Order: sequence, then C-alpha cells, then structure tokens
Amino acid sequence: METISTIHGALGESLAVIYLLVALGSFLRRRQGGLPMWLIGIAHLLIALQVVLGTILYIRAPQIISIWHPVTGYLALMALGLTVVFRNRLGRANSTALTALIVTVLVIINVLIARLR
Repeated sequence: METISTIHGALGESLAVIYLLVALGSFLRRRQGGLPMWLIGIAHLLIALQVVLGTILYIRAPQIISIWHPVTGYLALMALGLTVVFRNRLGRANSTALTALIVTVLVIINVLIARLR
C-alpha cells in the first residue's frame, strides 16, 4: 500500500507539470493543429491511472484524506470532456489548451489538498 501511495503522490505532482506543458504546447502549435494525439493520449492515460490509484487508496483508507481530494480528482478527469464542447467554438488546438489548463488548475488544487491534510 505504501508503494501505491508513493506512486500516486509522485504522479499527481507530475500531472500538474504534464498538463501545463500540454496546454502550452497546444497553444503554441495551434497553427499546426496542436500537439499529436498520441501525446495527448499518454497524458490522458496517466490521469486515468492516477484516478484509479487514488480510488484504490480511498477505498482502503477513507479517513486519511478529505472527501474533496477524490472529488477534485474526478472533476479533473471529467474536465477532459470539455475538449469536445469547446472544439466547435475554439478549434482543436485551442480547446485542448484550455481544457489542459483547467485540468492543471484542478490537479494543483488536488496536490494542495493532499499536502495540507
């Protein structure tokens, strides 16, 4: 269980940087259509893995962390769906950049919740 907790913590802090880079890269490459989909897919896979690990940890010991930690984690995962909503108005690259920025903010909030427990 300690290993899962360590992986979950390190991955959470890394996701803030990863999604910030995805937002920046999508914005800077907006004229070329944004970042390659396989790169964005890897970032999405990592956040899905993070939510699965967090769910396992929360089921095993719900008293350790605030309920807001998993709630904001699920919100970050659901925020990825905003890409589709924003795509018609902003285009593919800009919608990916905006969504990645929203996810970055939610991940940073989640890291702060975990650090301040």
